[in-house]
Amino acid sequence: MEELNDIKESNIMLSKMLNRSIEFLMEDFIKIALKDFASAKSIIKIALEQRNSQKIRVKYEEKGLHVPPFMIASITSVCNLRCRGCYDKEKIHNNSLELDENQWSNIFAQGKELGISFILLAGGEPLIKGEVVKECIKFPEIIFPMFTNGMLINEEWVEIFSLARNIMPVISIEGDRCQTDKRRGKGVFQKVLSSIDLLAKKSIFYGISITITTENFENVLNDEFIGTYIDKGCRAFFFIEYIPFDSSTESIVISADQREQLKVSMDELREKYRAIFIAFPGDEEKFGGCLAAGRGFVHINAIGSIEPCPFAPYSDINLKDVTLEEALNSPLLEKVRSIHELLKEHKGGCALFENREMVKELLSTN
Repeated sequence: MEELNDIKESNIMLSKMLNRSIEFLMEDFIKIALKDFASAKSIIKIALEQRNSQKIRVKYEEKGLHVPPFMIASITSVCNLRCRGCYDKEKIHNNSLELDENQWSNIFAQGKELGISFILLAGGEPLIKGEVVKECIKFPEIIFPMFTNGMLINEEWVEIFSLARNIMPVISIEGDRCQTDKRRGKGVFQKVLSSIDLLAKKSIFYGISITITTENFENVLNDEFIGTYIDKGCRAFFFIEYIPFDSSTESIVISADQREQLKVSMDELREKYRAIFIAFPGDEEKFGGCLAAGRGFVHINAIGSIEPCPFAPYSDINLKDVTLEEALNSPLLEKVRSIHELLKEHKGGCALFENREMVKELLSTN
């Protein structure tokens, strides 16, 4: 009983920290919208909806269910690029089993009822499943950052984004033209710039996502790089530490010293620029470490299985068979959360990926 009380107390404390962080994020969101966008009224309304979502999560917390404010939805495993070292291309896919737009819409509706504030759309390339993306329009209470390679963004999509301000395109780049084309393919950088120009022209709130490596570390954290994209209308920067799913690319994983420098750089950039700066998983440290398995977020893969994290693709339950509420208490997620203390100390990048054999073992004991 004492152990259960300790877990409940820990979850309550974590929820308060996460909710406060979202409040700070929304304050930045509103300030940026007021300064830069004619659509400020719509964006402010979306941000204010987060207060109601927070209240819903608190009610569930009181009932003993810890609802994470974030969910990652990999709505497809299909992609139109073959990026060097991509974690997703290492998986085995069966596209015929992927959820359709109605099934995803149902999951989004369940997320709304549970008070989930952010659903990050990922893939594959999410715009390949355009009908799923369009379902997000039905849920203005939820913010949908959509992580995309930008290749499929056109004027039609920009019109949709201008009507559905809760969908925030986040375009992946690797740094300059040479670095982006080296990892993503020849000509990708130029197409990405064209997509960015379309978004800026319509004042769409958008971001860029940089997979940070030893190869681009210096290039993407300097004022010239950040200033260039600020001038292009970018208002959110995501720095994702590279995880070496492809063992031949381990040499480009950033060092411990660079991870420390990344933390310093994030604080400096937040002070200097009117934009949102997020480092992952580095920003997890202030929440006591890894936020996967439902502490701060869960991952739903393309066929509906609930997983601790995209980098820990193991599951014991599928949303075709149970509700999202039931899935949040799956035995595997509970076991991963129970070893949270063991995931605090790691070499960097992703604690679950580093301890993937331990996670596999937990699955085998279900």
